[in-house]
Amino acid sequence: MRPLIAVLTDYGLRDHYVGHLKAVIKLVCPEAEVIDITHDIPKYNVALASHIIKISRKYLPKKAVVLAVVDPGVGGPRRNVMIETRERVYVGPDNGLLTPAASDEDPKAYEIDVNKVRIGRISHTFHGRDIYAPTAALIACGVSPESLGSPIPFEGLVKPPVEFGRGEIIKEGLKASVVHVDDFGNIITSLSKEALEEGLKVRVGDRIALTTDLKTWYEAKYVESFSHVGVGELAVYEGSYELIEVALYMGRATDLIRGAEIVLSTASPSSREGRSRLSTPPTR
Repeated sequence: MRPLIAVLTDYGLRDHYVGHLKAVIKLVCPEAEVIDITHDIPKYNVALASHIIKISRKYLPKKAVVLAVVDPGVGGPRRNVMIETRERVYVGPDNGLLTPAASDEDPKAYEIDVNKVRIGRISHTFHGRDIYAPTAALIACGVSPESLGSPIPFEGLVKPPVEFGRGEIIKEGLKASVVHVDDFGNIITSLSKEALEEGLKVRVGDRIALTTDLKTWYEAKYVESFSHVGVGELAVYEGSYELIEVALYMGRATDLIRGAEIVLSTASPSSREGRSRLSTPPTR
């Protein structure tokens, strides 16, 4: 089986960054297969990237190397690290990006010795190409992480700035952050399915009221998939991010719902004075 390197960055595909990173991998380990998890992480969003790495693990074969670069601190004092686990190896900056995925896999952490992985001059701003890509390639080709750096305590690694899955119980209901909007206009929140059901005591099929920090009310149905509501209706469901999402079936939820936070409740929004009610959003 060919060695596999799975890559995640916030580089986008407009510039040469992804191409150079992959070129270095092939230069160091020509037999490596490289797959892209995504290169469209919102810029500098370490918390979302760390969550995506964590939920991606189950789809990667054992012994895969995960190369992740979302690195607003590049060139600063943050460390360059490898985390070796019983399942795979993670390579990237010590800024919270890697720790959620590795924490339950018997992790051993190492700080990369850049002199053991460099293939030339190391840029101050492109450690993905000059440090992490050759490191991941060497490991994929059989070099042990231990021989490429010094052991450091896993417990001392940086944790992500936000832990997804939880919400905040307030008087009005369960408050969640909007952590991402996908290309379909679906709103991904910080809530897990368990947090929603336990916090609101709801089950699939129940109606849920939504309000944003812009103080506009909407009604949605809690379903297993957005296809379980009519065209132009709002659905609340667990999506592939393994978080609660809000979708407008055959439309874009963000055309209706805007704001950095959403409060979900079982109260009827029509009973609240001074708030607008939209139980069936208009079709597009």
